[in-house]
Amino acid sequence: MINKFDKILICLDLTEMDHFLINYANYIVKTFKPGRLIFIHVMEIYDIPDEIMDTFDDTERDIEDVIREELEMRIEQSLTVTGDVDYNLVMERGLTTDKIVEYSRKNKVDLSILGKKIGYRGQGSVSRKIVGLIPSSVLVVSETSPHKIEKLLVRMDFSKMAHSTLQMARIISEYTGAAIECHHVYKIPFHYYPRQTSENIRKLKEQVKQLIDKEYAKFIKKLKVSDAPPCTFSIETQSEESELLYHYAIKNSFDLILTGTRIKSPLANLILDSTSEKLVGGEKNLPVMVVKDQKKSVGILDAIFD
Repeated sequence: MINKFDKILICLDLTEMDHFLINYANYIVKTFKPGRLIFIHVMEIYDIPDEIMDTFDDTERDIEDVIREELEMRIEQSLTVTGDVDYNLVMERGLTTDKIVEYSRKNKVDLSILGKKIGYRGQGSVSRKIVGLIPSSVLVVSETSPHKIEKLLVRMDFSKMAHSTLQMARIISEYTGAAIECHHVYKIPFHYYPRQTSENIRKLKEQVKQLIDKEYAKFIKKLKVSDAPPCTFSIETQSEESELLYHYAIKNSFDLILTGTRIKSPLANLILDSTSEKLVGGEKNLPVMVVKDQKKSVGILDAIFD
């Protein structure tokens, strides 16, 4: 089997989240057996006069050396799989989003892992920007995410991106043995039809199921697979798709949600749709993987920046 996770990038930010991410890296290495593990930290550059900076400088050592030493110590203390993978620490100076995206693009990273601090609002916008712009698929985890992948929930909208998302789930399942289930959220504007009886709703659900089964059969036929996972559904009336997907995943004990994007644009691999953005943001501690078409993403970024 070709290793689809040969080069994995883990983003550190000098907070307590680093300890969790480095520990999580042990699980990732044991599970996916990558060839290389890269830890990256970006030092933000601020336009502060030298005389102001000097008042904070009580050491002759360069600040980058101090930060590197701290991060190397954290890695040495927490990374237990050092004999199983080549790893290194990359330090960059500049804007966090720009530097991480640039590194991933130039070094053809297969998977990037970001930490999400539950209850900490200051970090969310940067993470969402990185997830949207980075060309690799991205796994977003919180400090409470378990070190296990036994059940995968695939966001199913019958699109081309859903093909890639389901294929990624199948690859992960090859590594982990995880069960896969697809889930479609069917939107019905019930507020236009406020008087619904229980019998009407029952019949509606039957009709929706028939429609989804038909669409899913067509979808699977294009994939040419014989062991298609089941596809369940929810009906969206007032709640958002992201909330329905997340609550379904929590209720049914899924370990990871996989999503693509529904934006119909040449930039679809770079710009998150609202559902994917909300799944990786907010107070959600279940891990989410945003699946990207890496070749298309890199091609678009190359055209923009080179």
